[in-house]
Amino acid sequence: MLKFLTLSLSLFFIACSSMVHKEDIQLPHNKIYAIGSFWNYTQTPMAGLKTASIVESVLSKEHLSLISLVEGSEQKSLKQSKIAFLKEQTQKAKQLKANYLITGEVQEWRYKAGIDGEPVVSYSIKVIELKSGKLLFNSVGAKSGWGNKSIGVVAQEIASELIPKFID
Repeated sequence: MLKFLTLSLSLFFIACSSMVHKEDIQLPHNKIYAIGSFWNYTQTPMAGLKTASIVESVLSKEHLSLISLVEGSEQKSLKQSKIAFLKEQTQKAKQLKANYLITGEVQEWRYKAGIDGEPVVSYSIKVIELKSGKLLFNSVGAKSGWGNKSIGVVAQEIASELIPKFID
């Protein structure tokens, strides 16, 4: 009986855990950051825009000089390749004198089917140095929540864990 209880508790905690990969990096606080829309790999309309908006809001607590390139429609990204999409965002960020571009991809954004309909979210955050084009930061997180949580809450929790540290 004790083995069954231990196994049941182990599976319980594994089922609701999050997996996060975050590079250990510190970025300068006194630079200009642009945040662009995230590329949407899901079948959920506007998941990339929603994710970028949530990440932008979580970043606001860092008091960065943050320029928003997050647009209100995903129609443009549906008509172009990811490379063209990223190139366009990079050009806009450079025109606005940003030093870095924050972007990413959404891999999952849905509610699991079933009685409780748990939210499931997975996305990555990337920081690109615009002067060199070098990818400085890349992190990915995935998390599912209980049926009483919304997708937005789960996405916000991931953003809080994933965003890099900023130093003066």
